[in-house]
Amino acid sequence: MQDPELSNSQPIPMEGEFFVLARSGISFSAKSGSTKLEASGTLYLSTLRMVVVCDDARRAGFHGFDMPLATLYDESFNQPIFWANNLTGASPPLEGSSFSADIKWTIYFNNGGVGTFLPFFFRLLQEMRQRLAQPAHAPSALNIATMLVQAAYVDPSDPTRLFVPAPAPTQQAAPA
Repeated sequence: MQDPELSNSQPIPMEGEFFVLARSGISFSAKSGSTKLEASGTLYLSTLRMVVVCDDARRAGFHGFDMPLATLYDESFNQPIFWANNLTGASPPLEGSSFSADIKWTIYFNNGGVGTFLPFFFRLLQEMRQRLAQPAHAPSALNIATMLVQAAYVDPSDPTRLFVPAPAPTQQAAPA
């Protein structure tokens, strides 16, 4: 399983990773070969990955699910007439996971709009793809996260919570 490390029901950031937002009220489904997963929970978006954290891990059979931005493909935002807005895509299985085939996943936004979430998701995905294409000139993850949050448009119908990066501590000169 692509189970992320969690602490207090939140994903633990990897080195150089910054979480940008959290979106509660989502439903998640994934299928790889004969393996199927379904859960309700919270979606966390970082500079490196999307992490679904289950509301009821015991019922779902798993705690969370990692989807690295670097390996996502076939992503698509869908607005069906009779169902919740959703984001679909695919990811290859992570090394050491129990999945044998590519994972087709769907994230349903059951609670409110997506006017805040979508621009962040597609911008972070674009930034990741640019970093992979030109790794020597890549801006830091902190710079990307700060730039996105500072220029954010917040859709009042979208319950997404933004995480504002803390400013770096400044060095104070020693008294003379």
